[in-house]
Formats: sequence, structure tokens, C-alpha cells
Amino acid sequence: MHTLNTRPDPSFSLLLSLPRELRDRVYAFALVSDSPFWWPSKSPDADHHNVSTGLLRTNKQVYSESIDILYSQNRFLFTHPSDCNVFRVVASSASVNITSVYFRIRQKDLKLWTAYLGSKQAERSLKNDLPKLKSLWVFLRCGAMGLPAAFGSLQAAPVGAMGGPGGHPQALPIALGQQMHALQQQAAAGGNQAQTGGNQTPPPPPPAPAMPFLQFAQGPMGLGGPHHGLHHHQNHPPHVNLLAQQQLQMHQQANIHPPPLFHAPHHIGSMVNPQANRTDPRDPHTLFSTFLRFERELGIESLCLNLRDALYSGPSTSMNFDSSSSSDASSVAGSPPVAHSNEPRPEVKIVCIVHIPRRIMERVVALHPDELVIDSKTHDARTRFRKLHGIDVCMELNGCPPLRPGQDAADHGDMHAHEH
Repeated sequence: MHTLNTRPDPSFSLLLSLPRELRDRVYAFALVSDSPFWWPSKSPDADHHNVSTGLLRTNKQVYSESIDILYSQNRFLFTHPSDCNVFRVVASSASVNITSVYFRIRQKDLKLWTAYLGSKQAERSLKNDLPKLKSLWVFLRCGAMGLPAAFGSLQAAPVGAMGGPGGHPQALPIALGQQMHALQQQAAAGGNQAQTGGNQTPPPPPPAPAMPFLQFAQGPMGLGGPHHGLHHHQNHPPHVNLLAQQQLQMHQQANIHPPPLFHAPHHIGSMVNPQANRTDPRDPHTLFSTFLRFERELGIESLCLNLRDALYSGPSTSMNFDSSSSSDASSVAGSPPVAHSNEPRPEVKIVCIVHIPRRIMERVVALHPDELVIDSKTHDARTRFRKLHGIDVCMELNGCPPLRPGQDAADHGDMHAHEH
């Protein structure tokens, strides 16, 4: 009697027997992660990718069908401008299909990043390394200049140093007062050196008497809010114009060009004199506008301009920039030009991260409930995105220390005190 051969065909595959649309869904389920891939550093333990890259080794057909999904539908995070360029060399040729990347920029690396992001060289540029880019998020850590510098000085201070009698933060105005006195001492020392030709180091500046944080926030920070009248005295700065003239003479004698974006009358006066930095009452984004004014030296505007020129500009025959007028009085850099092009424009967003003590962050949030949005998980605060030279920019306030998973914000104050 004839018997049928029941042996399975070794070349048969249930996966490959599915329609291509269903196979692509299987590939995406197996290879796409909710968390970004860090390169070359290792991602935090909290990021679990749970991808099955072994699927790529099934056979040539599965590899050719799925490799593009691995790169095009995942997000990749780089922390140095050379990482993205090197990654394209060491990774598969399919990495040309990367569409979404994150850049974490430290303040000391900002100039390197600005040069890379604005480069139009064929061998090293963002547009050449990621020709199919659709989404770019830049996380910029601020805190060494201007307003974030004052916040940064509070991170290492004990809790008791931030609250004096009545619970008013003291370290922030002290830090700003010391900056002002340091500039004054530098100007005086420069004048003496010009006369005697010596190289004596000026003594450290004396600490300035503190004023309440809320009083300081109403003026130099532009935070607004009611005045409680708890302190009515204020230390007046030296004559700002005289100090600026002394600094200019120092630069001329030493043949040093002063920084192009630093204006001593604006910064010193606004830090100490509340009248020198009043925000427009019609401005609904006073906190964000004040942050940008203090952060001009950091290079945020240069970063936005380079990104706009590198990603949104092209030949003059195919691009038409129209300067649209805007009635928003809070616009810091004016209305950005709008580019018209047949090519899809990548989505570019910059998040300026400022680390401050959580208790001070909560004060700022209380003063600006309409401008700041609170994250439901971390309880950090972020402004809404605003256009700066055509690039979406926002400021994020990260409370230090961050909340732990499952920790309630109500008992975080006690945890914060114990850790310090």
C-alpha cells in the first residue's frame, strides 16, 4: 500500500508565508523599542529595549526585509558630535535610514555641536550623516552662565543655607552679589595694573547681604508674583556705566576684544536692580523670555541659526524665505523666516534643561502656573515650545534630586532634607 510522505518541507516558513504587510508588523514588534538606543555609551538600566535582533540572522530574505525597520523606526541617542559620524561608518549601510535621533549636549561641548550641526561638508555634517532625518530632539544642559548659573550655585548648598528666617532662600542673591563684586574687583584691579604694571591677584570679593528670593524674582528674573513686603532694603550696585567703561579700557589696553554678546550694563544692572530688567506686561512668556536674555552667551541662538541653515535652507531657486510679521511682543528674536520647499522639513526641538533645587522649582511653578507644564511622572516643569529662528525651543526645570519611581512629591521634601 502506498504511504504519503509526511515529512515537513525544510524550506517552508510560516513567517515568510504571510503577506508582506503582516511580516512588516512582525518585524516592527520584534525590533522596535520604546526607549532610544544610546551609542557608544550604555543606556540607563531603566531603559529596557526588549528587541529580538536574533531575527536578523534567520536568513537573507528576513534580514533584507527587516534591517531597514530596525534603523528607520527606532530612535538613537548620541552624546558627542563625532558619535553620529562614526556610527554611520561602523554600523550597517542600512543606518542611512535613521529617521529619529536624540542629541544630549553638555554646555562645554556646545561649540563643537554648533559647528557640526551647522556644517555643510559632505564628509562631516548632520545632513550628510542622516539624509533621511525626520525628527531631531536636542537636550541642552544649561547652568554655567546667567540665570542657570545662579541656580546651579544652590545645588551644592545645604537645605539650611537656602532658607533663612521665615524660609526665604538666601544663596541665590548671595551668588549674584558675589558675581557683581567680582566684576567690580576685576575692574579696579585692572586699573591698578595698568598704572603700575604689576600682576597682583585681587583678593576674593566679600559676600553681599542677601535679599529675599521672592523680591529678587520679581525684578531681575522677571518671575513676577506678589510682593510680600518682608524686606524693604536693597544693596545698590556701583555705577554701572562707570564699571562698563573700566572693563572696556581693560580690554583695549590688553588688546582683547570683548565678547560680542555680553553687555555689562544689561547683565549687572538687571541682576541687582529690579527696574533694569522689567518684562513687557503683554508678554505671556515672561519666564522663557527672561531665560533667553540671560542665556545669550550660551549660544542657543547660534545653535538655532545653524540648524535652520543646515536643515531648512537650500538653493535659492527652490527656497523662498518670507519674514512674517507677528503681534507677539514676547518674541525674543523676532518672527522666524518660513521656508517653502517641496522637501519634507525635519521636526527639530531643543529642550534647555536647568537643574535647580526642587523646592525652588516649586516656587517658580507657583508663580507661573500658566507658563509651566508639570510632568505627571517626574514632577519636573517645562515651558511650552516657542519658535526661535524657526526652531522650537523650550525650557525645562529639573528638580534636584529627582523623584524616585513610586515616590510621592509630598514626602519628597523630607527625603531631600535627609540626603543633604
